[in-house]
Amino acid sequence: MPLITERSRHLLRLATVCLLVGDLVSQMARGVWNMAAGPAVTVDWIPFAAAARLLSRGSSCLYCAAPLAASEAAYLGHPLPTAVGHVLVLNSLPSGAAYAPFLNPPPAAALLVPLAVLPPTLGFLIFAALSVAAMAVAYQLLTTRLDCPQFATLCAVAAVPGVLGLALGQWDALLTLALVLGLWAARRHPLLAGLALSLLIVKPQSLWLVPVGLLVLRQFRVLLGLAFGALLWVVASLAIVGPSEFVAWLSAMIGAGSGQLSITFGLPGLVGVAAGSRAGYVALAIGAAIVVVTALLLRERLRARPELTIALFVCLSLVFSPHVLAPDFVLLAPALSLSARWRRGPSVAASAVLSLAFLPDLNLSSPNVLLGFVAIAAATLVAVMALAVRNATPNGAAPVAATLGATA
Repeated sequence: MPLITERSRHLLRLATVCLLVGDLVSQMARGVWNMAAGPAVTVDWIPFAAAARLLSRGSSCLYCAAPLAASEAAYLGHPLPTAVGHVLVLNSLPSGAAYAPFLNPPPAAALLVPLAVLPPTLGFLIFAALSVAAMAVAYQLLTTRLDCPQFATLCAVAAVPGVLGLALGQWDALLTLALVLGLWAARRHPLLAGLALSLLIVKPQSLWLVPVGLLVLRQFRVLLGLAFGALLWVVASLAIVGPSEFVAWLSAMIGAGSGQLSITFGLPGLVGVAAGSRAGYVALAIGAAIVVVTALLLRERLRARPELTIALFVCLSLVFSPHVLAPDFVLLAPALSLSARWRRGPSVAASAVLSLAFLPDLNLSSPNVLLGFVAIAAATLVAVMALAVRNATPNGAAPVAATLGATA
């Protein structure tokens, strides 16, 4: 008699689905509650909205401390408390007042203008609802268009660190949808796939190694679409804020990477905690070189599964990024979901590692850099394992009932 019956497996999977979906809904509600009650941890949305409000009033000074701080105070009705924040490093004015810097490219602020002019709770609620919808569409595309197993895909998309972005008002859910759209379109409409991938420039740290993967794959039309999308970002940025503020964005982004090396979850952060920021950047450079050499050596294997390879290089971008935080982990979901076509058990296990590693840190106050890096590395390893499978026939996606009852 088996230790775990088929019925027990089914009930366990059903309980897992309920917990994951429940956590997703609760994180969204948590963010709305924080905005309504006076932000306690929903700090990420505040500089997004404040920068958008500056644009709506004709100012292009999105990366200037005093105007941004004033816009945040006007948006909240009071200055940002110094205690606000999760792992985001708050800056301060000479007066001692705290403010959260805006680190995304200027067009990201322009996109949020319609929401930022609304009352804070309503604007945040709409953004959070759009984020949940994006996660749902990404799940649907992964399971119906890319043939990923449903249970494994849900475990990846709804893993605990990724859905924390719903409470914070982060971009990651929307970027995950852009990534999935890019993966889906890569074979059929490569230029459009590249344009979809270029949306990840909202967070360049999630994308910076992807061009290496596209070159190795010989996906030159996807790379062309990505380059064209990047050009559109530059042109739009210059049109919105001008050259000086565009340079200010680059400076702010690079400075944030250095400032957060001690709390970020990538390998540079792990090294930075032990040996300082300079050693962290050395680890970044060495890691990038290893990725390039290894990709060239394994190029034939990588070309056999282009969608998984592109998703893997997003994982590698996060592994070696100097600026990656818990909400960014939802971008690992496509790689884990695609890996489950060949390695379903390890994929589900890696998603469980992602969730378990962050259960103690649901309050977002004390991130464990080592555990976070192990979680990213586990997801990346699963993608590598799936690429190493010699049998090119995937497990395929099973119907919902079969998936919930199948052996992991």
